[in-house]
Order: sequence, then C-alpha cells, then structure tokens
Amino acid sequence: MVNVRKKNSAKLTWDAKPRYVTNPKYIEFQTVEVVLPNPTRDQIVTRSSLTTKYNIEFDGKKMNRLIWGNNLLAMQALLASGYEGRIDLIYIDPPFWTNETYYSKFQIEDIEINKPPSTIERLAYKDVWEGGIDSFLDMLYPRLQLMRRLLNEGGSIFVHLDYHIGHYVKLIMDEIFGMDNFRNEIIVKRGRKKGLMYQFEKVERMHTSNDTLLWYTKSSSSKFRHPLSHSEGINPKWMSFWSNVDRPTMRYELFGITPSRGQWKWKKERATKAVENYRKFELDFINDTTTKEYQLLTRREAESVKNNKLREYWKINGQKLEFIRMREGLKYPEYWVEPKDHKLLDNLWIDIEGYDYSSDYPTEKHLDLLDRIITSFSNEGDLVADFFAGSGTTLVVAEKKGRQWIGCDFSKVAIQVARSRLVQIDSKPFLIENIENYQRQLIYLSGSRIYEIQGIVLKLYGASPRSDHLGLGMRDVDGLLELVYVSYPDRPVTAKKVEQLEALAEGLDGIGYTKLVILGWDYEYNYDEILRESERVSKRIWHTKVVSKTIPLEIYEYLRKIKSTDEIDSLKSSIKFYEKPYLKLQRPQIQRGLDGKYNITLGIDRYVIYNYPVGDENQVRVIQELVKKRPFCLIDYLAVDWNYNGIIFNSTWQIMRRVGRSSNSIPNHITKDLDCGKLYNIGIRVADIFGNDAISTVTVDLRDKK
Repeated sequence: MVNVRKKNSAKLTWDAKPRYVTNPKYIEFQTVEVVLPNPTRDQIVTRSSLTTKYNIEFDGKKMNRLIWGNNLLAMQALLASGYEGRIDLIYIDPPFWTNETYYSKFQIEDIEINKPPSTIERLAYKDVWEGGIDSFLDMLYPRLQLMRRLLNEGGSIFVHLDYHIGHYVKLIMDEIFGMDNFRNEIIVKRGRKKGLMYQFEKVERMHTSNDTLLWYTKSSSSKFRHPLSHSEGINPKWMSFWSNVDRPTMRYELFGITPSRGQWKWKKERATKAVENYRKFELDFINDTTTKEYQLLTRREAESVKNNKLREYWKINGQKLEFIRMREGLKYPEYWVEPKDHKLLDNLWIDIEGYDYSSDYPTEKHLDLLDRIITSFSNEGDLVADFFAGSGTTLVVAEKKGRQWIGCDFSKVAIQVARSRLVQIDSKPFLIENIENYQRQLIYLSGSRIYEIQGIVLKLYGASPRSDHLGLGMRDVDGLLELVYVSYPDRPVTAKKVEQLEALAEGLDGIGYTKLVILGWDYEYNYDEILRESERVSKRIWHTKVVSKTIPLEIYEYLRKIKSTDEIDSLKSSIKFYEKPYLKLQRPQIQRGLDGKYNITLGIDRYVIYNYPVGDENQVRVIQELVKKRPFCLIDYLAVDWNYNGIIFNSTWQIMRRVGRSSNSIPNHITKDLDCGKLYNIGIRVADIFGNDAISTVTVDLRDKK
C-alpha cells in the first residue's frame, strides 16, 4: 500500500490557536464627526460647497473613514456592511513583540512630556504580551483572516515586522493567504542609528538596522507595475548587443557579423537605424577629435569625453535616439542604454527611510515608505486600508495619491494625531466613526455578561455593590464612606440622572453621603454646565459633593483575564479611574458687522484636566506650572460646528496645536461673521494631548437681527 503524503501541509500551531474562522457580526458604525477640513480660515464651509468642490456624496459607505475602536470588531462590521472583497491594498504595522514600552511624547514650550500607554493602547504603544508569543499570535491570526476576506481578488497585503516575530507571522500568512500568493520579503531600512554599541568591547548581538515587509496577494495571478526608486538613477552605459537566448529569426548580418547561435537583441530594422544614428553622431563629433587637448587624452579619458558628448547629442535630439556601435577588440556590437532618473527595485529597500519622527509618535513610519507601497501596488481611486493606523501615515499618503482609505486604531491619541495630519494637508472630507454599542461589544469580547458589568466595575473601583439599588455601591476611603454609581454600558450619564442620585445620597441609609462618585462610560453633551445649572436653580441646597469620573476601556483587557470573581481584588491597583475633564465656554459676544452679518466671538472660558496620566510626579508638577501660565496649553485640537444638531458633529473649522513638532497653543477664542435672521446652535469640540475629548454647545440667536 502506497503512503500518500499531503503537499504543503506544514502549519504553525500553538495551544490557543483558534479552530474556526472569525465570522462577521451585524455591527454598525456610529458617525462621531464629519471632518470638513477648513483649518483656521475665515470662511465657513458647508456640506453643499464641499459636495461641489470634491464631487462627493456624504455617504458613510463612500467617504473615507477613520475608525476608533477594536480593529477586530471594525473589520467584522465592515464585512457585515458589504466590504467583502472591496479593499485593493492593505498595509499594517502590528506590534513587533519586542517587549519594549513606547511612550507618546508631547512638546509644550521647551518641555517634553512622556505619556505612558494605558493597557488598551498596548497594541499601539506598549509592545508587551503577558502570554508570550501565543498571545501575540492569538491577536494577529483572526485579524489576518478577516483582512483576507476584505481584500479583493487582485489586491495585496503588506505586513510590517521585524526579526522578533517575522518568522512566526510568515507561517500563518502562508496558511491564510497561501504559499503561492507569497510575493516577496522586502528589507526596509530602520533609519536612525545610535553609536552606543561602540562603547562596549563585547556585545550580545549586532545592531539591527532593518525591518521586514511580507508581501502577499489574494490571487497568484495578480500582476503589478515594477516598483521604481526615484531617489537613485541610472547612468548611461554600453552593453553587448548579443544575447545567448537562441532565436534563429533574430540572427542577421550586422557589421559583417552573423551569429551562429544566440540572437541580436532587436529586430533588424531597429538595429540598422541605431547604427545609422551612431554614425551621424560620430560625424558630428569628429571635429572634437582634432583638437590638441583631445589628442593628449588617454584612451579611457577619450572614451569618457566621447560618451559625455553622446549624452548631450541624445538630449539635443529629443532624448529618443538609439545607438549601436562596433568597438575595436570586441567580438560583438554594443548598444547604448540611455540614462534614467529612476531604477528598477529589487526587494532591498535601503534607499529610503523606514521611520519618521515628525509627529513625536512612537514607531511612526516614513512617508517615503508608504508612498512607494501605495504608488506601486494600487491605482488612483483604489481603496487602501490600515487597521493599525497609528499616526495615520498610510492615510495621509493615500489621500495625497488620490486613493480612498479606511483607517482604524483604538488609541484615541492615534486618532487625534491622524485627524490633525489629515486636516493639515487639506484632505477631502472624511468620517470619524466608532462602533455602535461599542461597550456592549467589548463586554462580549471579554467573555463577560452585560448584567454583571456594573457590579464588576464597582469591585474594580474598590466599592461594595449594594443589593437594594442597581449600579450603586459604597467605598470606604480612610474611614469616610462614599457612594459610587456605575452607569449602564452604552448609555451616557445625564445631569438629570446625577441630580436624582444626589438627592438619594443625601438621605440614604439614614446618614446621608457627603460624596457621590459617578463612574461613566460616557457623558451627555454640556453635562457639566447642565449639572451646575440644575444645582443653581434647585429649591434645595446640595450637601453631597459630586465627582464625575470616566471608566477606562482597559477594564475589558483585565476582564478577559478574570476566571472568577475572587480574582477581581488583585486587579484593583492596576486600573485608574480619572476624573472627567471640565469644559466651559465663554458667553458669545455679538457685534454688528458688514454686509448684513454679525461678528460673533466665542471660545473657551475654562478647560480643566484633573488628572495627568504621565510618567512621574515630577512631570505632574511641571505640567501644573505650565497650565498656570498658559491654561489652554494642553488642548491639542479645537473644531467648530456652526449648526450642531446634537447627534453628528460637522467639523467645519479646525485649529491644531501641533504641526509636526510645533508647540503653538490653541487660541482661547475665535471670531466669525454669521448671517442674521438665523438661530445657531454652535458646537465646540476640544481634544487634549492625553486623548480626552469633550463637546460643549452655545446658542446664538440672530433671528431678530437685521
């Protein structure tokens, strides 16, 4: 009996490897902001004006999309909404499993601030995987499966890696995309080199100066333009006109030579014309050979002079002539290879940098690298995606090259950096989206249940859940009891709800509580102002201090580790609940303007960050001193919607603190001319360098103005 063995059956296995392909879920996207790039200009742009300018429709399925959230959920939602087989090019730069911690850096005046990554930002910043190599593969494997489904039949995927993990990923790429669809392993130069190695007589390993790009396609029949290097050219040169490829029909007499084997490289008519072209050049050049200076040259020097003259002759005559000559001492004629301002590339890409550091974003990739990938492996109008978008380099290049794009990252800092870079290049309008019912989806991913989550969060905060009131608990802080409320997932905390809780806290348990802590996933717009106004107009005096905090999304990462409720106590110290920043707008100033308009001045009265998630206490003190001098120096982005509907924020005017490494501050007020006869509900969105995002609104009534 013959033992039949399977071909190409080798696969990478690990204990937790998923056995089934991840299926798309019916998850919808929620538009958070429509960004209509209009940085610091006087005019107000509208959807209608931009529709005319860019010839676009404001349709979520047709506009470019920047998605905040878990990319596994985002890709499932894209598949469920009809994106299967629609993406032409995917580039991803997943974590490298280097066991290094990447800090995001911010420059304020001459002070550099380091923000350590939160747990939820580890995929973007902190390249540490507690479960070892298995946990990295657990993360990447299902995502690559979804990317293959999103890629069209003629599309490519580039995965950026280094020596730590590349050999493992190569095996799972072979499995998912097929060994026949592997195209190249491309070597990329890392960039900055440090000379620290020279101070040691002996070292553990050599300096690493390259990364790797694994290039796969979905189909083995896909063809692409040859990548070109525009940073290196090709000088003209002479090459043999004879080839050892045996074609009898290409053997004819040239300079009295008829080859008995092999072939000439061009057809006879073309070759004859090229011989005549060179003969005419020599007739033109013969005057130079009679000069005394030329007669004193060596043979090599004379050849160099003649070749330079030939290049000039070629340029003068339209850069189209071809030349063939017969040189003394050679067996076969030569043909002239014209100069080029570029050269064909192989898989060694060391003529460009792999990394850039202009945005102070860790592991930011260089524009030249993404330019080469996008230009060479996609066409204008194609859809390009990056599901580990980081600082948005892929999206910026795709925008500049006339491609459509989708970007995704679950670091809010990354989303803010990418948004600012796109606005700075005056991109076409794009959407910022998150995943609808995102908290609910993350709870499902963590393996928890919706009805359990409020009690778990209370315990992680250090509070004991109450049995008589859902979502309420008590925490003992140095002998003082505080009442703690946890909001329900996907429901923003409202000022009205907090007012009810404060009234309850005053008389609860017959003693009342002097402090009420609100733990919210999200808060309604103008929450702080509405709450303060509710207290001001209340018929009673509020005796309970309300402290509003946000629930960090890294809770879900910890939930995945919890095997029983007994383990919750051990995680309390790992999770930090930061107080919600406070945003208050100035009262609008209205003055009569020109041409039937009114001049409106509005801006920020106060923006307070209560907790600074930075590296050490010394930096906290430095920031506190900076904020005393410049209260708005931590604001990174300010956008205005001149007619905010309370649902989707149409950002029609933006200003950014940072342009590259600039540290210019955001102004605390803006002035615009508005048409009279209208009621304006103006929304102002503020994002700070730590990833906090807040919206507040103000009403300007010009209906009775003339």
